[in-house]
Amino acid sequence: MKTETLSKTQHVAKATAIDQGVPAGLAIKAPSALVPFNENLRELFINKAVETSECGPTEFVSVQNKYLMPLINDLYAVFGPAVYADMFYLYMDLNLYAAYFDTSEQYFGENGEYTNLIKKRKRDLEKFWDMPNQIQINGQHTATLNDREKLADVFEIAGVDITTREQALAAADQILYLNTLSPYLPESPFFAIDGFATTYRNLIVIGDGIVEMLSETGVEEDIVWTGILAHEWAHQIQFKNMGAWYPDGIAADPAEATRYMELEADFLAAYYMTHKRGATFNKKRVEEFLTLFFQIGDCGFDSDSHHGTPLQRMAAARLGFELADQAQKQGHILTPQQAHQIFVARIHTVL
Repeated sequence: MKTETLSKTQHVAKATAIDQGVPAGLAIKAPSALVPFNENLRELFINKAVETSECGPTEFVSVQNKYLMPLINDLYAVFGPAVYADMFYLYMDLNLYAAYFDTSEQYFGENGEYTNLIKKRKRDLEKFWDMPNQIQINGQHTATLNDREKLADVFEIAGVDITTREQALAAADQILYLNTLSPYLPESPFFAIDGFATTYRNLIVIGDGIVEMLSETGVEEDIVWTGILAHEWAHQIQFKNMGAWYPDGIAADPAEATRYMELEADFLAAYYMTHKRGATFNKKRVEEFLTLFFQIGDCGFDSDSHHGTPLQRMAAARLGFELADQAQKQGHILTPQQAHQIFVARIHTVL
């Protein structure tokens, strides 16, 4: 059964959870208001969990599989071979859209325990990169999938055949019922592993599940939160400067272009994280976040979503650390343009 599970999961890895096997009234599709984003860390993570690679998996893959295999096997038992993968992605997409469109007061961490940290990091990043009041940060939580009103909000936005609030609430009630059929619905951290930046409201989304699983590799949770936020914030900087920095495009090969943007985001994130006016991590904590960037490397060299190998990502992060650590004027902050020019000049040391 394991081989069949992996094959099916891999096959639908980028599909929207809409299929004739999904219960009537629950099918959803990408809303027209959804602005494409350059990455979603969940796709990178899930693909790594189900694929082997010549450059080798990191410890993070083992952590993922610890959660993924019991979840998939249970969904298989509950929903059967024709439907279980579609239900998995239905839940994933419901929570993606919930986090994407949510405009309510945000909290971070399952019980809000990292809310103050993220608020502080947001203020720091705004000052560091001179971007006041420009970026919105949303948290993603499995608890949302047990919230009738928020589920109904999503079905109103994305439901295929839903046109009224009453229908949306009825669909939400079906999800709440399905939640009673499995101990993994919706508590599995996989249902809160979205992590992305988008030009829609200049939004960054970070799921509790990403942090939970990455921290199990041995990296402290506050470093995980800071690292992901700084990385996604770097993408927002790239969005703002896309025309000036890449007037002719980054590279003809999509995999090469994605890798370049991701490594630059790692570089910019590490520069902030170690700078004396940034997150000010000391040497020990620097080693931890270098490990974090190593853990989220991938080996999909031909994939359009290739983010760089573990060693490349660590090298890009180290380059950012050294730029901040070895600066003659420790209190001086480079502008995004200046940092970009340094990365362009030194990228050959990373690849």
